[in-house]
This record gives sequence, C-alpha cells and structure tokens, in this order.
Amino acid sequence: YTVDEVFDEIIKDKAFYENSSGGVTFSGGECMLQMDFLIEILKKCKDAHISTAVDTAGKVPWESFEKILPYTDLFLYDIKLMDKALHRKFTGADNSLILDNLKKLFKTDKRIHIRIPVIANVNDNAAEMEKVKAFLKENGSPEKVELLPYHKLGEAKRNALGKEPFPFSPPTDEKSEELKAIFADL
Repeated sequence: YTVDEVFDEIIKDKAFYENSSGGVTFSGGECMLQMDFLIEILKKCKDAHISTAVDTAGKVPWESFEKILPYTDLFLYDIKLMDKALHRKFTGADNSLILDNLKKLFKTDKRIHIRIPVIANVNDNAAEMEKVKAFLKENGSPEKVELLPYHKLGEAKRNALGKEPFPFSPPTDEKSEELKAIFADL
C-alpha cells in the first residue's frame, strides 16, 4: 500500500477520531524500521489533526526518534528485561540502545506508556520488575506502566507452519497482581 492509500483509509473514520478523542497507533513488528513511510503517514495524520501513537521496542538509532518526534503524541515503549545477559538470551539482542533511547525520550515532552510483556520464568519476578521501576524512577516518569501477560494466540499459526511451539507460558493471575502492585506508586 502507498501512504496515500493508507491515509485514505484512516481519514474515512475522521469523525470517529473527533468524537472519541481517539487516534491512530502505528505498530508492527517494528514500525520504526519503515521510517520513510512512517514519517509521511505521521505528517498526514498531524495535518488532519488526528492523534498519533508509535508502538516501539526502541531498538533503532536515536535519529529515527528525532525524525518522528514532531508528529508523534504518544510512545508505547516496550521494556522486556533490564538484565543485559537475559535480554540477549531471550531476544537475541543487547538492550543498551533500547534503554539509552528511552532515557532520551524521557527528556522530551512526549507522553510515554511503558509496556512490559510478562512471561513466566523469564521476567515474572519481583526482582526484575523492581529493576524496571528503579530505571524509570531514575530516568523519567511514564504516564502509564502496563504489564502485558504473555499469551499463546500465535501457537496455532506456528503449528500450521510446522514449527515447534515457543517454550513460554503466561504468568499466573496471582503473579500478575503481585507484579502490578510494584508499580502502584510510580
């Protein structure tokens, strides 16, 4: 699709955005890996007075953030793990750039929601969540912290492709409530 085709679909619901105070969220995969498209569509939304949000894992050069800051109202920012070794083990990548970008983003006037996917036996422990909380307290104040329990919605697709299921599971409801309480005073 072209930017104009996508924007035409967005603008069809402009009355909905105006009446609901809603907007458009760009997510992915990682929408910031498609910077040319993202910048163009964000500009069009801003020109049409449509609120914009970018959902990101933050593993892109800071220059990418700088390009979209003028056109983005809200960032939905993932933090998976604070521990660098565990982050590399479970995601295949270092988290230094992700955390550095978040520190810089906190220095802007942008709204930020932190989103933490919670996976049993990976990051569903108080020690890891306390590390996230300490990082946030030291570097900025998000508008919101959301804990997103891991789900198995993609399992059927993996099975259909003949792939092994991921060895992950959701946290228990009790564990989710315990972890949520850690962020209550943030």
